[in-house]
Amino acid sequence: MTVTTPASSPTRPAGRRRVVIAIAGCAILVALGAWIGHLYGGMIDLRVYRMGGSVLLHGDSLYDAKLPGGSNLPFTYPPFAAIAMVPLGAVPWGVALVVWTTISVLCTTALWRASLTKTFWSFVTQRKRTAVLIALTVLSLLLEPVWQTIQFGQINLLLTAMILLDLIRPNDARLRGFWLGVTIGVKLTPLPILALLVVTKQWRALRNAVLGLLATMAIGFAIVPHQSWRYWTDVILDANRVGGLAYTGNQSFNGFLHRIGDEASWVQPTWFVLSAVFGLAVLWLARKYWLADERVTAISVMALAVLYASPISWSHHWVWIIPLGVSLIRGINRVWGLNPAVVTGVLFYGLFVLRSIWWVPFRDDRELDWTFWQSIPGNSHLIVGMIAFILLAITSRGLRQDENSKSRPAQV
Repeated sequence: MTVTTPASSPTRPAGRRRVVIAIAGCAILVALGAWIGHLYGGMIDLRVYRMGGSVLLHGDSLYDAKLPGGSNLPFTYPPFAAIAMVPLGAVPWGVALVVWTTISVLCTTALWRASLTKTFWSFVTQRKRTAVLIALTVLSLLLEPVWQTIQFGQINLLLTAMILLDLIRPNDARLRGFWLGVTIGVKLTPLPILALLVVTKQWRALRNAVLGLLATMAIGFAIVPHQSWRYWTDVILDANRVGGLAYTGNQSFNGFLHRIGDEASWVQPTWFVLSAVFGLAVLWLARKYWLADERVTAISVMALAVLYASPISWSHHWVWIIPLGVSLIRGINRVWGLNPAVVTGVLFYGLFVLRSIWWVPFRDDRELDWTFWQSIPGNSHLIVGMIAFILLAITSRGLRQDENSKSRPAQV
C-alpha cells in the first residue's frame, strides 16, 4: 500500500529555508550598510542597552553605571530590559550591531506587512508581495523616525511591531495582549495603550497584558531584587535621567510647551490638561475604529496619545507613522477616492522624509529662542500628527460598526 504525504508537508522545509536565507541575506546587507554608513562607531543607544546587559553580567549597580566615552548616559529602562539585553552584552560589538539592526529592519518589514490590508495583498502575486515589502522597507530608511531608530540602535521598531502584531490577532488568539504587557515591562511608554483594551471591553487581552507586565517585573525581582526595588521606587520618578525636555527631538506636548515657556509654572499643568483632553479624544476615535474592525487604525490612533502625552517622545519614537500613514491613506480613499489618498500618502510620508525638525537651531536650549516661523518646522512631527488625527476623525464618519464586535460577548 502506498502512503501519500500531505501536499503541504514538502513545502514546510522549503519555506523554512527561504526564511533562513532571507534573514541571513538581510544580516549581510545590514553588515555592509553599517560599514558604508560608518555606523560601527555610533549607535549610542545600543551601547547603552549593551552596557545594561554587561553590568548585570558583572554584578555591578545598574542605575549607577554610565556609558564611558564622554556621553555619561545612564540606563533608564526597567530591570527586565537589562536582563533581555544580556545576550547583546555578551557578544562582540560588531555581532550585536548586526543582529540588533537586522531585527529592526525585519520589524519594519513586518509593520508594512501587517498595516497593508488583505485587499491590497490579494491583487499581487507572492513574488510581487516580496518585492513590494523589500521596496517599502528600504524606502522606510528615508523616514526620519525610522532612520533615527536605526542610527541610534533604538528599540522602537521592535516594540511597535510586537504591539501591533499582538493586538491585531483574533480575539480568541492564545495569550493575545501578553506581548503588549512585555513591551511595557521593557519600556513604560506603551502603558496608555491598555486604555484601548478597557474602552473596547477586551478583558481577556487586558488580563494577559497585565500578566505580561507582572511577569517582567517578577523576573526582574527574582534576578536583581535590589536593582528592581530601586527602579520601581526611585528611578522611575526621575525624569531628568532621559535628557532635556525642550530639545527639538522631544516631539510631545511637554516638549512643545517647554520650548515656549521653559520652566514656567504654567507649563506642567497645561501639559496635563492638554494630554488629558487629547487622550479622551483619541480614546473616542480609537474605539470607533476598533468597533468598525479597523484594528490597525485604532492602534495607530492610540499610539498618537502615547506620543503626545508622554513627558518625552523622541523623534525616533514616531515609527508609528508607518501604520498611521497607511490608515490615513485608507481613510481618505474610503471617503474621497484614490487620487486624494495617493496625494495624502505622498505628503504625509514626504514630510517625515524632509526631517524638518532639524532645519532650525537646536541643542543647548537654542529652541527657547525660536521665532514663530522656526517653531513650525521645529514642531513638524506634532503638526503632521495632529493633521492626521483630524483627517482620521473626519473620515471616521462613514464607518460602520462591525456587528460581530458589537454583539461579541466580553472576554473573560
